[in-house]
Amino acid sequence: MPPLLDARTPPPPRQGPNGPALTLAPAPLAIVLLLLVAFAAQRLAPGALAQWIFVHGALVIFVDGQAHWDRLYTLVTSMFLHDGWLHFGFNAFWVATIGSLVHRFLGPWRFLLLFFLGGIAGGLALVLGHWGETVIAIGASGAVFALLGAAGHLFVARPGDDPKERLKRLGAFVLVMMALNLAFASFGSLPGADEGDVAWEAHAGGFVAGLLLFPVLARRKKSM
Repeated sequence: MPPLLDARTPPPPRQGPNGPALTLAPAPLAIVLLLLVAFAAQRLAPGALAQWIFVHGALVIFVDGQAHWDRLYTLVTSMFLHDGWLHFGFNAFWVATIGSLVHRFLGPWRFLLLFFLGGIAGGLALVLGHWGETVIAIGASGAVFALLGAAGHLFVARPGDDPKERLKRLGAFVLVMMALNLAFASFGSLPGADEGDVAWEAHAGGFVAGLLLFPVLARRKKSM
């Protein structure tokens, strides 16, 4: 059964004429390096070891209708496995860019908390959406969409805006992102990835988690 991917983020935006407009922050850099190490292990390991990494790392909770709760750890490990260079590259790019921008407002520990909680929320949304089904998922896009949801509070509904205007902009942002999510899901696999479906549920779960978590995490940082 081909893996049901939880990652199909949109292609990255182009750089400005003067090059990159931000510096890669330490916590996003650490995540990118971990993604790279895991992806290299998948690609370079001997066949048997690569299969072991996939079997024990991919998100699988239900097998033949039976829940295997001892595999809940795969809600985390599956974030670091990817299904092709573009799958890996898009996620790494968004963690490095959007992640570094969000990192400026949260700091390293709250950034990591947002990343992992967003990824876990995305995995849970996928499991709930396919309850009782044997679904295999890999990729960090639940966490990436959490970063995108958080970024909505910074670049769509700006902190200085009127509360009603912020709410209106956030509502429009959610509708646009959900529409794009479903549109990307309808296209299926990207070039450079093996055949598999796009798990829009994981994207949506991560996005909503980021949207809700960012104000809480940012407020806690400000109050310290």
